[in-house]
Amino acid sequence: MSIGPILPGRLPSTMLSERLKVSLNNNSLELARLQQQVATGQKFTIASESPAAALRTIVLQSAFERQEQYQTNIATNTSLLTTSESALLGVGDALNQAKSLSLTGIGSTVTDAERQALADEVASLRTQVVNIGNTQFRGQYLFSGSETEVAPFEELANGQVVYRGDTHQIQSYLDSQILLPNNFDGITAFSASTPEVGNDINPALTLQTKISDLNSGRGVNLDSITVTLDNGTPQTQTVDVSGAETIQDLKTLLENAFSGGPLTLTVDVDPASLNGLRLTPSAGTVAVSNVAGSTLATDLGIASAAVAQVNGTDIDPGITLQTTLASLNGGTGIGTTTGKGLVINNGGKTETIDLSTANTIEDVFNLIRTLDPNLTLGINKNQNGLAISSRISGADFSIGENDGGANAAGLGIATFSASTPLSELNYGRGVDVDSSNQLQIIRRDGSTIDIDLSGSVTVQDVIDKINDFETFDGTTLLADLNLGQGVPVGATTLDITRRDASVVNVNLAGDTTVQDVLDSINAIDPGNLVASIDPTTNAIQITDNSGAGPLSIASDVVSQALGLAVTEPGTNNTVPLQGNFIPIHLQATLNTTGNGLTIFDASGTGPLEIPPIELAFALGIDGVETGNDPLVGLVGKDPNPKESTGVLSLLSRLETGLRNGNDQEIERIGALIDVEIGRMTRVRGDIGSRLKVLEEADNRLKDQAVELEATLSKEFEVDLTEVIVEITQRQTAFEANLQVTSQALQLTLLSFL
Repeated sequence: MSIGPILPGRLPSTMLSERLKVSLNNNSLELARLQQQVATGQKFTIASESPAAALRTIVLQSAFERQEQYQTNIATNTSLLTTSESALLGVGDALNQAKSLSLTGIGSTVTDAERQALADEVASLRTQVVNIGNTQFRGQYLFSGSETEVAPFEELANGQVVYRGDTHQIQSYLDSQILLPNNFDGITAFSASTPEVGNDINPALTLQTKISDLNSGRGVNLDSITVTLDNGTPQTQTVDVSGAETIQDLKTLLENAFSGGPLTLTVDVDPASLNGLRLTPSAGTVAVSNVAGSTLATDLGIASAAVAQVNGTDIDPGITLQTTLASLNGGTGIGTTTGKGLVINNGGKTETIDLSTANTIEDVFNLIRTLDPNLTLGINKNQNGLAISSRISGADFSIGENDGGANAAGLGIATFSASTPLSELNYGRGVDVDSSNQLQIIRRDGSTIDIDLSGSVTVQDVIDKINDFETFDGTTLLADLNLGQGVPVGATTLDITRRDASVVNVNLAGDTTVQDVLDSINAIDPGNLVASIDPTTNAIQITDNSGAGPLSIASDVVSQALGLAVTEPGTNNTVPLQGNFIPIHLQATLNTTGNGLTIFDASGTGPLEIPPIELAFALGIDGVETGNDPLVGLVGKDPNPKESTGVLSLLSRLETGLRNGNDQEIERIGALIDVEIGRMTRVRGDIGSRLKVLEEADNRLKDQAVELEATLSKEFEVDLTEVIVEITQRQTAFEANLQVTSQALQLTLLSFL
């Protein structure tokens, strides 16, 4: 039987009304939603309305906000760099004016009054540059590094200028992967510091050395290495050392891998070199190799075929603040510190740094910083030495020894030594030793000597030529040695430990000449123990073929006076024990305290004088020692001070040169100004390059912003035309719905029957 449709008139009134009410509500809600979209311009106001679109919108909005922040960064960076460029343009103008003043101030046609006026102009230019250096932008100093609330430059009463900022840069993101500095610190922009002082001081490897400090601080990538011990039956272990942080950790992991035997492994620092590892098997041989895809064994300097012992190569531990002084210079340290230390001259102020309490590099820095805060202290870029510079412009800076010590040399920071090239002296002007002028010395006995220094390359060459002026040979009287202090030959014997470990005691009593001493030694074991004069130095040398051990002479007053309190540690019996230089009446040495040369003369008791010719002046030893004690020398000045060659230093030195009428100095500064103008141009070019990067990044971000806005609009913003059409349709449907409802719900008496 078929079932026909249910006629509307047969629907229950409650069901009909319920269905009409639902329809009305739906149309009403949809109209409300569409009207909300028209009012807000948004497709939805809560995420649940369109979860997928909402998630995409959140991601797009986050990206858009980041883009806006990057564009804000770019705008700020552009403003900072543009202001910096404008400021440095003023510095360039000041340099050009200073160059003109330097040319005007040279020559005999310029009067003293005119030079003083020129000096005043230069001083005014320096103040102008200091003010430029202290330029502020939005309440922050442009050239203070990261110390943006500190005025970077302070002009002192003596014309010197101190940099108070730091050397850090402030960087900001231009994109998710691009960082760009938006400032130039005063050191970079104004070259407001001296060159860094610091040489390689070769720290020794210790068990406490961090793996990350190896290879000059580059570290090594730890994974696994393969070690094989073999005494007939090979024992191979692939050892994972990735968890090691120090050499001690590495040692423990490698040794533990073989702790179960039968063969064991010992790992330590090679005592012969103190810069590599040593692997020793309990018996047989040891071999070390890289695992596939790794270079760890090679990087640790221990990759080796089977050998009785692996002596690793230098793995060059880098210096850190915690590096001990005892580990420096291959484990020999920096010499005795008690009563020694450093002498630092900076800005005309001299400080003696007592290092007797220092154990680490950090201790040294703290002691220096306490007495002289105007120094920049750090580790050099190669991480194998210190880096110390002065932040005072217009002043000399030097580091020397105190009281005959060796701490400055041990730390690699001495600014003057026997090995210093003569070409570096006098601010790089050098010393003209090959001219016809000779070094003239008026000795204490009134005689005048001329010493030819031609061919000298280093300070040591100059010392040697002065010391070699007097002939040292067999006829030289012992009484004339050591500046006339002689040799106390009767005080004790010369105690020689021969290469076969036997000891001989040479009695020199009664010897009066150097040849007598040689004869006394040569008589002990003729032809086997041989003393002679070194043909190149004022020194005695001894050879011994009795064995293959070290050859040494005990230290006492006699051996010290003869320069023989030394050891020849090698095993080659043809290599002589080389004595130290023995002065006669004339001696040149490095200053005991500070930098420079000291000249001693024991020829008489009158004054010792070196006339101020150019050669003596360049070596810093012109002057007079008026006393009559031959053991008191003429102490020279430091001929190798360091200086900043930045604009502020040049202006200060130019002012001084003009006030003193020093044409040579004015000419030197004039040449350096040309160099500084070129450097300043490069700094401004660097700013221009950064501005170009910013411009390109800004254009790229603007293009990306347009794309983001378009995508975001599709996901989140409504199309008003579509919404209005849909509202019209909904209103029509809603009105029809109302009409149907009103008609359908018209009740009569029959509805209740």
